[in-house]
Amino acid sequence: MNALFRIAWLAIVFGFLSAGSHAGDAASSAPYFQVAGDRDAVSPERLPLKSSAARVEFDGTIARVRLTQRYANAGSVPIEAIYIFPASTRAAVHGMTLTSGGRKIVAKIGESAKARQDYEMAKTEKKTAAMLEEHRPNVFQMSVANLLPGDDIDVEIEWTEPIPAKDATYEFVFPTVVGPRYTGGSGGEAAWAANPHLRPGDAIGTEFTLNVKLATTLPLAEVTCPSHKAKVDFQAKDRAEIALAGNDCANRDFILRWKLTNRQVDAGLLLNRGEHGNHFLLQIAPPPRVELSQIPPRDYIMVIDISGSMNGFPLNTAKKLLADLVKGLRPDDTFNVVSFAGGSGVLSETPLAANEDNISLAMQYIGTRQSGGGTELRQALLRALALPGGADRSRSILLITDGFVSVEMETAELIRNNIGNANLFAFGIGSSVNRELLERVARAGGGEPVVVTSGREAADAAAKFREAVASPVLAKIRISAEGVELGAMSPDPYPDVFAARPLVVTGTWTGGTEGKITVRGIGGNGAPFEKSLDLSEAAAATGTDHPALPVLWARERVRQLGDGPRDAESIREITALGLGYSLLTPYTSFLAIDEQPREMTELAQTVEQPLPLPQGVSPSAIGAAPVSNASVPEPGAIGLISLLVVLLALQRSRA
Repeated sequence: MNALFRIAWLAIVFGFLSAGSHAGDAASSAPYFQVAGDRDAVSPERLPLKSSAARVEFDGTIARVRLTQRYANAGSVPIEAIYIFPASTRAAVHGMTLTSGGRKIVAKIGESAKARQDYEMAKTEKKTAAMLEEHRPNVFQMSVANLLPGDDIDVEIEWTEPIPAKDATYEFVFPTVVGPRYTGGSGGEAAWAANPHLRPGDAIGTEFTLNVKLATTLPLAEVTCPSHKAKVDFQAKDRAEIALAGNDCANRDFILRWKLTNRQVDAGLLLNRGEHGNHFLLQIAPPPRVELSQIPPRDYIMVIDISGSMNGFPLNTAKKLLADLVKGLRPDDTFNVVSFAGGSGVLSETPLAANEDNISLAMQYIGTRQSGGGTELRQALLRALALPGGADRSRSILLITDGFVSVEMETAELIRNNIGNANLFAFGIGSSVNRELLERVARAGGGEPVVVTSGREAADAAAKFREAVASPVLAKIRISAEGVELGAMSPDPYPDVFAARPLVVTGTWTGGTEGKITVRGIGGNGAPFEKSLDLSEAAAATGTDHPALPVLWARERVRQLGDGPRDAESIREITALGLGYSLLTPYTSFLAIDEQPREMTELAQTVEQPLPLPQGVSPSAIGAAPVSNASVPEPGAIGLISLLVVLLALQRSRA
């Protein structure tokens, strides 16, 4: 009998432990689909998001995106739909409209906390409302309250983003699904990271269409879509249209790439005159194929981390990379090497010509470096910046480190303030590099880092890095104006233009269009470069109505502030930019409310729109058996069932 009671006690304990475990899972582990009440409202054929239609128009290197999401309630009870969806990290979301019952409501931007409060109030007052929030720069949440049975509601979101070029190829990415995120069991991300995902084999059920109109300032060389089977219809030498439709294409990123036909460094100008003043976008583009005659003299300072954490594979890889870089220099190039740990050392106090003797000297210096000590990165960069020799040539600092320091913001700010004096390229080596540091400093330098985590990747990554830093085409850039006055510009100062990296500058100007903006710099073989862009010609060619330009300028400022410390001052400025430019930020949200109350006899049930798993992602990413809309025991049910079984056994023993 005592044994039976001990079993009963263990069953009770197991029941409570089971309940606690499941409660924690619901908050933060694998994505789940949890709906209270009538399951008729959430059967697969009745999920609220019925369609997503994206229209993309390109204006030079600017993409203007309009995404229309149609929500419908085919069930029998009122619902609230919550949908997590992605966009580019460069997206500047600046508009939203709600169409409900034939009425179009333009959303207003407001501080996020107040918008959430007003949304919840509208929900309790039985009004249809839609709210758009930013969880991350590339992850948004749409909440639509009080969808009645039979409702069809459209929400249109508008955003703008600049299009970067890499290896002379421009690339536009339209993400279609947010992959599962693991949050580690706690934190503010749990609310969106636990968004439900469909099980393998479940029909997506949401119609997806995408139409693209591509227009460039220079003729197109080629247009490709490596992600989908999309038809490219060329309309003119600088225009093409692309269309995509089907449910099966919404489980992976849509990627569109194109190249231009310019054969030398070229520049283009877009203008906007509007309520926020005058804004411009200046693009300086490299030719797609760079010849040696188009490269100015180069000066490289190789800053190598020899701290204790670089011992072994990282330091050996760094030495090999540096050796190969030095061997690949031209006779009119110069170079130097700075090594750092707790302190720093330098190969030479003056730049060295890339001749055979100096290369041997560098190889000997690099080969004798031993790892050990701390990581005084900032002091090493200051020393590199102070070295002479970069005034009349393209100077690049090549930072090679695992990034095990905690001065990310300070280092990025140092680079951003000195980018006119030297370019910076980051090469990360190690099994667990500090990606935040590498990404911050690379972004401040105008590029992306290269990261190597194992010896197998080293050779290919090093070759990629050498290629990226090898071909500057315009150095020491200066931008001036005649007849108009230039205001705030970003970036400022300017990095050099490389074969794989154009330069896009956004800024403001005062005055009319009777003036010109001039770009100067050091071009091929050290020859001076100069190109003037007439504002009146740019206005005649493309007009002065490019409303995306003020938004892009504001978004870039928000990004710069976001890269720095999130103190009270930066939060106030980000909030002010969001409110002033009608821009979605971490602290501002869009809210649209239909003020006409609905006929409802019960409160709406919350439905979290499940997402398809990204193509190629295993179901194990969301747990071995992801929960959909099937009936699921309540948390702790296993323990309670166990207790019931034991109690029945006790009853039988007494009988």
